[in-house]
Amino acid sequence: EREDYHTLTGKGVNLPEPYYLQVSNGTTRDAGSFESEHVLASYIGRINYDFDGKYLLQATVRRDGSSRLYSMNHWGWFPSFSAGWRIDKENFFNVDRNLVSLLKLRASYGILGNENIGDYQYMSTMARGNYTYSFAGEKVTGSAISDYVNTAIKWEKKKTLDIGVDYAMFGGKLEINADWYQAKSEDLLYSVPVPAEAGATNENVVMNAATMVNTGFELAASYHDYGGALKYDISANVTVPRNKVTSLGMGETSRIDGFCKTEVGGEVGRFYGYVYDGIFQSQAEIDNNTNAKGGHVTQQGAQPGDVRYVDINNDGEITDADQTIIGKGGMPKVQYGLSFRLEYKGFDLYVSTFGAAGHQILDYVDMVLRSSYGVTNKSTDLLNAWTPDNTNTNVPAVYYKTNGSVTNDYFSERYLQNGAYWKIANIELGYNFNDKLFGGYLNNVRLYLSAQNVATVSKYRGYNIDFAGGTFTPGYNFCSYPAPMTFMIGAKLSF
Repeated sequence: EREDYHTLTGKGVNLPEPYYLQVSNGTTRDAGSFESEHVLASYIGRINYDFDGKYLLQATVRRDGSSRLYSMNHWGWFPSFSAGWRIDKENFFNVDRNLVSLLKLRASYGILGNENIGDYQYMSTMARGNYTYSFAGEKVTGSAISDYVNTAIKWEKKKTLDIGVDYAMFGGKLEINADWYQAKSEDLLYSVPVPAEAGATNENVVMNAATMVNTGFELAASYHDYGGALKYDISANVTVPRNKVTSLGMGETSRIDGFCKTEVGGEVGRFYGYVYDGIFQSQAEIDNNTNAKGGHVTQQGAQPGDVRYVDINNDGEITDADQTIIGKGGMPKVQYGLSFRLEYKGFDLYVSTFGAAGHQILDYVDMVLRSSYGVTNKSTDLLNAWTPDNTNTNVPAVYYKTNGSVTNDYFSERYLQNGAYWKIANIELGYNFNDKLFGGYLNNVRLYLSAQNVATVSKYRGYNIDFAGGTFTPGYNFCSYPAPMTFMIGAKLSF
């Protein structure tokens, strides 16, 4: 697999009249070009073994190479193994087939590689003409390598262990699948800050640094009946995932990325900020503000209508040290799905839904719109802002600018939103014509109507609730593009 990227640009500025749109006519001209390539190569081998339908084995080996990694680390081995045991087929398993038509134990273990970083991250480049030096008593301009790079970049690996059981009854109409899994991501590729004393011009460098473990339990069930005129299939699944960071590399025990904090031993990307404690309603509340130890808390510049924050470290003032974990921004506590399919006299209907719960979301657009300051566009929520005549509100007072001290815009729980949702992802209605209607010239003729991203049930104020966040900011939605609602009408047929 090969991806080549080439650009060539030319610019002409201040064209004289008459305006002949040629770059060479500009009094100031400039040109530039850029190119890059990304190459992936893979070799795959697989062995399947089935003994008497009872003992199942599969082994796969991948050998993957990437141009994004240093030459000594281009290639990596990625094996996987799986085994299954059909207990229901054993001679000793004398159980009514209507009660147990399938009982299978299975286990698998595999390693996958990831090299999803930019191109040439392992390569130093020359900064052209940006440096001066005294040579033979004369000032000369030259080039030099100014950035720090990591030539040891290698494959990021994800090692997954899965143990499960498959069970079916009523002749296979009811199927239940249960899985426990553990996925360990090692040598995570991400940007690490470059110390200023290194004398480099780049602020960050890509390294294999972190390790995290995802574990969870998944239960899926389906019931299908194809015996009558009405045929149907109903399926549901629920997953309870958990995440734990076991290493950040470079001797680090924690890191902060914007409004998210990741700590060794904790979940990746939890929200980190101030604890919101309502709104000051009067000067008396400001003067009598106390912490958990009963000591007075000074919140510099606070006025009636301003946000009150909790003095976490009980030192009597609101500072950066009062920030703490305030929300679960990573993996939801539960993820689920529900779908069904119906067929009746040529008609068929398919509906697919999914959702999640038990996590929070920070939406950048919403946070900016609800800011108390500035003259940019604002949310209509600010029409209900605190005033001496409107004190029964959770919207702080509106100001043109901050007073230079504690502000109402410190990141706190008031910007977090409940991430729970249920999304109707797909609906499709179709009709399958009888082949006899077309005299043998056409067959398998089907007309259908479908819709994607039909509706989302949630309290989320943003555009797209199932966005993909960053590795260390999984719950931060920075201007993700809205998921479009799509309607289609189509036909399928065979000649």
